[in-house]
Amino acid sequence: MSRLQIGKIKKDRECLRSIVFKKLQQAIYTEKIKSGEKITEREIVKEFGVSRTPVREALCMLTTTGLIKFIPDKGFVIGKLTAKEIKNVMETRMAMEMFALRLAIQRIKPKEIKNLNLLLSKMKRAVKDKDTAKVFHISNSFHNQIILASGNQELFNFIQLLNNKIYHFRNVSFSTSNELEEYFTEHEKMLNALINKDEETAHKLAKKSIQRVNSIINRKIQK
Repeated sequence: MSRLQIGKIKKDRECLRSIVFKKLQQAIYTEKIKSGEKITEREIVKEFGVSRTPVREALCMLTTTGLIKFIPDKGFVIGKLTAKEIKNVMETRMAMEMFALRLAIQRIKPKEIKNLNLLLSKMKRAVKDKDTAKVFHISNSFHNQIILASGNQELFNFIQLLNNKIYHFRNVSFSTSNELEEYFTEHEKMLNALINKDEETAHKLAKKSIQRVNSIINRKIQK
């Protein structure tokens, strides 16, 4: 049985390189492949049933995100950050997201507000179902939409690079259903702050959200 257990790729019109990239990215996000593990072209080719070229290209793309590192004489290794590196990422992310939020408050469009409302509706259903994984996924989409509302694609791309480095640390956990509902309420307040151009409230909520993730990461790296 394959170590990766990700499954073969069905060939379709989408570029194989892109498919391999996305599958490996998700495998890293879900920790099917763990930080510090070595991964080879050969095992990916065997797992996915594709040729070496798209695999090699996908691995090179992943190195640009920081999810995979190429180490001479060792090969491709799943990225593993030190506590100091994680601290640096979180500090930079805090600054960049605050800047993106300031721009979003100035530039957000009615269509983007509508999209955020739709995401909140989906999150509300997921909270009712106590589907924590889905709530977390929708929350990521919600925050990405806000960053995109800044109107600065380069800023969005940079923040995504930072998030890639810490994604598998970021899963939010809740002890009670009340905590899950409070998490949803924070998102509601954030949208209201954006609509009302209330920069002070929006910044407080965003800072609280990032500090929560920072706390989760610190607990995980100390285990």
